[in-house]
Amino acid sequence: MEKVKCEPCKIRDRNNVSIHWCVICEEALCSDCTENHRSMKMLRHHELIDISKMPAHTLIVEHSCLKHGKMPFEYFCIDHDVLSCKECLAENHRSCQKVMSVDIACKGAKQSQSFIDATELVDHVLETTHTIGKDEKSCIENVVKEVKSVKTAVKIVKEDAIRHIEALEKSLLHDLDLKKDEIIQKSKTTINETEDIEKKTKDKKDIFDLVDKHGSEKQAFIAAHAYKQDLTDLEKRVAGITEKLTRFRISLNPEKSLESIKSLGSIELSEIQSAVKFVQKKKCQSQMPIVQPHSLPNFVFKRDLDIKNAAIYGMTINDNNEVILVDNNQCGRILVYDVNDNYKFQIDTKHQPWDIALIPGKNIGVLTSEQEEVLQFVAFDQKKISRTVSVKESNRGGVAATHKNIFAGTKGNINILDLEGRFIRSVKTKNKNETPWFISLDKSGNIFYTERTVMGCIRNDGTFVYTYSTPNKDSMWKIAVDNNGYVYIVVFQNGICRLKPDGTFLDIVIKDEHVFQYVGICFTSNFSKMILSQGNSMVSVFGQN
Repeated sequence: MEKVKCEPCKIRDRNNVSIHWCVICEEALCSDCTENHRSMKMLRHHELIDISKMPAHTLIVEHSCLKHGKMPFEYFCIDHDVLSCKECLAENHRSCQKVMSVDIACKGAKQSQSFIDATELVDHVLETTHTIGKDEKSCIENVVKEVKSVKTAVKIVKEDAIRHIEALEKSLLHDLDLKKDEIIQKSKTTINETEDIEKKTKDKKDIFDLVDKHGSEKQAFIAAHAYKQDLTDLEKRVAGITEKLTRFRISLNPEKSLESIKSLGSIELSEIQSAVKFVQKKKCQSQMPIVQPHSLPNFVFKRDLDIKNAAIYGMTINDNNEVILVDNNQCGRILVYDVNDNYKFQIDTKHQPWDIALIPGKNIGVLTSEQEEVLQFVAFDQKKISRTVSVKESNRGGVAATHKNIFAGTKGNINILDLEGRFIRSVKTKNKNETPWFISLDKSGNIFYTERTVMGCIRNDGTFVYTYSTPNKDSMWKIAVDNNGYVYIVVFQNGICRLKPDGTFLDIVIKDEHVFQYVGICFTSNFSKMILSQGNSMVSVFGQN
């Protein structure tokens, strides 16, 4: 590393080499200036690091206002959520009621949502740019392979009428190469742009990491707000790339009859939307639904389903209001009952199952396992397990699904996957040592889960909404949320507990003094019928009173 001169010594026309760098003052110090720095009361608590660890960006945060001659940011307007110098304050914030000094506002900045959002956004953009790069490189590799395949096909056609088509072959291959170059150039352009975004985002990440590890609260606060627009611009650039991102396929369309051949065929491109998706953070943040007062349903027992020698925990109902039960006895099976609660068929599973979810609009289910760290995909049309996907620490974890994503409980997290089971990201749960063993979703995208004695509600972006526990810390099992945001929790040995949309206790829906052993619950789409299981062969149907 090139030797860095001591900043205070430079001012005094001295030429001393620095050995430390002050994160707070943002300047290099020689040994003498280091000792002076540490001896002064106002400076002794500054973070000094070895000069070899001095970051490339020695100016962590822009402290001054570019609009007003680099006057320092001294104020923060809560009403407008912006930093202000004295001139900004006089021009734009005279009537604002909530203005405070930066020194006061920055207290606890590293734990603030603004700083957390900024660091998460940096990670989110970096993760997506990395994925885009991999996807585009894969596109190039596949295009090259497909070009080789097309060239082989061209040669086979050529052998059948070599003298007749040599000139046409040359033209065709030239067209092929042009299209290949066009695709590769487009992909390289995308890669170059994502690398530029990635570089700029990494620069910001270095700054936020440095502030997080060594910086002051004030620097953290200013960083979160000073770079807000830069991060928004990076986010928009990534969103713009992913919206336009496509994949090409190259194939040969040959003529069949030698007599009618006027060309060997044509090079065709089929362009499909890339699997890479980027959801801007603000669009990811769902809110709790606003629920209007209405009469809540009461349920009464109707009948028991005809089941023998089973252990039913996971359960759901499909679009046709057919009941689907998960029996985790031995290797396990899936039991399907029609709309009239009559047995239809069963599907044997490959791994002992735990919970099940259905992908909306598809006749496909997703199973977690009690023992194995896998997801099993169920093809109901074919009545079989179509494939399995490894998901680390997903055993005895809950599962839920939307038309875009699968949500799988793992130790301390809920993993969000695509519909192929590929990892996208995860959101943390309250207890890092517990696996959410049942999961449900509401219409707003909020995630509800149970882990032993706690029920949690979190937004899609990982923000906690609330948690609930019974006064006696009872075990909580499967969970369901109705169309109005009311939450139904199976509380072992205490019946079915119903919570209001804000997470406060409302009432006990099913209270039978003889049977308090329920573990599973699911509803029909209109919530007119409720199915309860006791973890064995006893599965009961309840209807609205």
